[in-house]
Amino acid sequence: MADDVRVLAWITEGGWEAVVDTVAKLRASSVTLLHVDTVDVPGRGHRHEQVLQRMHALAGEAAQALLEDAEERLGAPTEKIAETGVAETIVYEHAHAHDVLVLARDGRHNGPHSIGHDQRWVIDHAPCAVLLAWCEGAPDDSEPPPKPKPKPKPKPKPKAKPL
Repeated sequence: MADDVRVLAWITEGGWEAVVDTVAKLRASSVTLLHVDTVDVPGRGHRHEQVLQRMHALAGEAAQALLEDAEERLGAPTEKIAETGVAETIVYEHAHAHDVLVLARDGRHNGPHSIGHDQRWVIDHAPCAVLLAWCEGAPDDSEPPPKPKPKPKPKPKPKAKPL
């Protein structure tokens, strides 16, 4: 890989370590760490906006702490961006200014379900190369799960006899 590579790392709570460890293996000229807050509170009571503002403030603090932890783990200076909104749209927009996007697969599932809806959309539409990082402790899929046994076909119902 060339030395002049701009890397965008999509930092999420569930897979940030795998993303950072993958980025560390690249020869990047610049690294941008991006976290997207998607806080939404159900209900529309009279204090909804007030509660939503407090939730976003707390989520913003948590995002900054996570980005700082990611930069520390990487051991190199980065640009850190924390935004709020629709994750796939924000990541897609930032990906235009980068050569490689690194994101984490879901560490709880293997197979097609290891990639969530937001990640799948970004993978399908990314304007740059995409590198998927597999989280530590993810299910081992070296042996595929057994195929389910086919359900027996129902027996046909007997025809009614004429009277």
